[in-house]
Amino acid sequence: MYQEPDFKQHRRGRLSLSVRVSLLLMLAALLPLVIVVASSELLARPALTSQANTVMANDARSRTQLIDTYLTERSLDAATLTQVPSLQTFMASPPGNQDLATHAIYALVAGSYRDHRYINWSLFDPQGKIRLYYPAPPQAHGQFMVPPAYLKAVTSGKSLISAVYYDPKIKKASVDIYSPVIVAAQKKLLGFVRASLLIDYIWDIVGNDRGANGTGSYAFILDENGVRIADTEPSRLFSAISPVSPQAQSLISGEKRFGTQQPVPVIADETLAQTQAGDNQPQTFQMTPAQQSETFQVVRQNSKIVPWTYFVLSPVSTVTAVANQQLFITIGIAAAVLVIAALVGVGVGRRITRPILKSVEYLRGNSEALKILATRQQSAATEQTWVVDSSQVGLKSVQYYTDATRVAAHRMNDYGTELANHWHQLDERTAKEALTQMTRTAQYIENAAQYQTTSNQRLSTALKVTTQVNEQLATGATSATKAAAQLEQVVNELRDVVGK
Repeated sequence: MYQEPDFKQHRRGRLSLSVRVSLLLMLAALLPLVIVVASSELLARPALTSQANTVMANDARSRTQLIDTYLTERSLDAATLTQVPSLQTFMASPPGNQDLATHAIYALVAGSYRDHRYINWSLFDPQGKIRLYYPAPPQAHGQFMVPPAYLKAVTSGKSLISAVYYDPKIKKASVDIYSPVIVAAQKKLLGFVRASLLIDYIWDIVGNDRGANGTGSYAFILDENGVRIADTEPSRLFSAISPVSPQAQSLISGEKRFGTQQPVPVIADETLAQTQAGDNQPQTFQMTPAQQSETFQVVRQNSKIVPWTYFVLSPVSTVTAVANQQLFITIGIAAAVLVIAALVGVGVGRRITRPILKSVEYLRGNSEALKILATRQQSAATEQTWVVDSSQVGLKSVQYYTDATRVAAHRMNDYGTELANHWHQLDERTAKEALTQMTRTAQYIENAAQYQTTSNQRLSTALKVTTQVNEQLATGATSATKAAAQLEQVVNELRDVVGK
């Protein structure tokens, strides 16, 4: 007897086909975005960071070039003025000639018109004594009208720009531009010109750098002593990044460069001081500046005209802001694509699973029908088997009685024959009649037995046919059961596919 296989129960917790299709679409959409994000982190971020550093470096370079160009032009103003004939004539003549002084004044006035930031033009003899000035007497720097170092340099024939001087009364800073007055033909030094120039233009350049390289970015200029002579934050002006050396402090105090003889205040910046002191000064680096709590990207640029260093600083978070923004945009796009993919996946999954689910329901109905049919066939086959068994038992009984009747008939016939052989001992008529009856009875029994034999043959044939039909019914029931089991297996597999 065929035994139906035991299929595993469907797992209720398994995801449906529509959900799995949605997940596959989400994965297919997410994979390229993951590659984009990874490439952004591995390739784009360093490139964008390098680009931001390049922008900062270009900014520092361009602003330093503006300062150098401006100071060069102002130095040319002074150098041009030294070549004015009336000025050279005045410087070559002894003091007291008012007419020559008037013409020389015109030259100084012309110099003042070159830039409205000039606050004084003065002429000095080779010993550093004042000869002429416009529009007001020049200011002394501490105890010196002309500091010795500058007097020595200019009288040796060099043009130069002084250190920065701060006037707390007007809250302005200025530099002095020195240019020697030399008669080219005679190569004779007649004296020198000093032009005092406010550095408002330079302060404006630095001030405009606030936020130019991202939120929180700023800039400042350090002189050769590490003093902040220009800064986007005015409170840091004229403070040093480290204690000034005693020699430099002596010069600064003696000249009252910053309006007082007090030591230069220090807003310590150890990392910056170390980079300034080293021989191999890096052009870009990172540090946490004084009065700041986060890491900044720093770019430096040295001036070619004066011993100043221009610094541009921007928070690292700002430098990488473009990369972060691109990352956030990519993540946002990924989220949107995932939502769309999920919705499309659910819709597509439902459209795919709807006909499959209908087929599953039809197959389940057919499977149930086959099961019912197989059950009925098995019941009919069982009943038919019982009938066959009962018929076989009856057949055996009939055969038994038939054989007994045949035996009795033969014996009666034998008895009759024996009586006939001894009938001389009996009344002839009586014995003859008895024998005749016995013979007739025996013949009758023999005929009945013959009829029973014929019936037995027919019953045997019917039983054979019934047995064959029963075997066919049993085989059909087994086949139906197998088909139902296989159909149920197909249904379970389809249910595994659609997740229902």
